[in-house]
Amino acid sequence: MSALYKTQVILFNQLKLNDLYAILKLRQDVFIIEQQSIYRDIDEQDKTSEHICVFHQARLIAYARVRKTKQINAKIERVVCLPEYRGQGIGKGLIEQAIEEIQRDHEITTIMLSAQTNAIDFYLKFGFHPEGKPYDDGGIEHIDMLLAVAQLRGGSKDSHGG
Repeated sequence: MSALYKTQVILFNQLKLNDLYAILKLRQDVFIIEQQSIYRDIDEQDKTSEHICVFHQARLIAYARVRKTKQINAKIERVVCLPEYRGQGIGKGLIEQAIEEIQRDHEITTIMLSAQTNAIDFYLKFGFHPEGKPYDDGGIEHIDMLLAVAQLRGGSKDSHGG
């Protein structure tokens, strides 16, 4: 990602009020207003997530949250970028950062996400693969996608712990 952009990974209890407001506003502006997806965006998951924020001149322009869902699984959620910053590689940098954060936890074996079906090709580039059938989520077609962390580390665990 360009040096023009500053990325921060922030735990919920470390978020400043202005940052929390900016996150919630960005998610609302894109998911609820732009995409007309009516759903309960503010949920209890924010409290247990790492929040990856991309800033340009102190303005939040892109965001994703990462959280453990089970002892060995993690999920990337709420991936969002302002319309005027799309197509500049910011989303790519955001997903790379999310994957890097997840890999720090050596217990994690699988990364999951729920992709809008029009973004499948974007996630395929990182090694994610579709799992199951598309479904409606907030009025937008989504599909679950998975990525094996061992694939990122260049190998796989065998039954002998290797």
